[in-house]
Amino acid sequence: MRTMILLCAALILTLPLAGQQSVAEAAAQSRKASPALSPDAPTREQVMTLLNLMDVRKSMTTAMESMKQIMKESAEESFRQKVANPTPKQLEALHGMFDDILSVMPLDEMENAIVAIYQRHLSKADVDEMIRFYSSPTGQKLIHEQPRIMQESMQAGAAIQQKRAGEIEAKMRQRMLELIEADPSNKTTPPPK
Repeated sequence: MRTMILLCAALILTLPLAGQQSVAEAAAQSRKASPALSPDAPTREQVMTLLNLMDVRKSMTTAMESMKQIMKESAEESFRQKVANPTPKQLEALHGMFDDILSVMPLDEMENAIVAIYQRHLSKADVDEMIRFYSSPTGQKLIHEQPRIMQESMQAGAAIQQKRAGEIEAKMRQRMLELIEADPSNKTTPPPK
């Protein structure tokens, strides 16, 4: 399961590379395809003020570094299954591959795409209120505590899923058995007399 999640994350991060399209190009196409911004849309400066208050750039950098580390570990695990005793040089090259891949996703382009999204979905008044909140001590506390809140929430969710995994698996097996038994083509008929 973990490997599948990592592969999906890797795919998402490399989609712009596969199509030879940058995040900025994708955002530009999105803007072309969507209607013009409303007159009440926030300005770029308003959105950037909000994103700076929310430490979005730091969060993106942290997320990308975490993703890179997870991808490196997963790739190394997979590589070690194919090569029993990899050399340090091989492992260094494997890890360097992810540094190269993820370095092509500039934060400025991602930020520009996010600004455009905020401008399409929020009004000037919405962004002003959010700036007011995130400028307050409570807003800053939320920003400071949010990474730990998310980490603890994910750990709690994983523990709950782990605890219920057996129960869920048993229910799925039972329902599959019921489906099989309900299908007349699966029943054996007694031989004719």
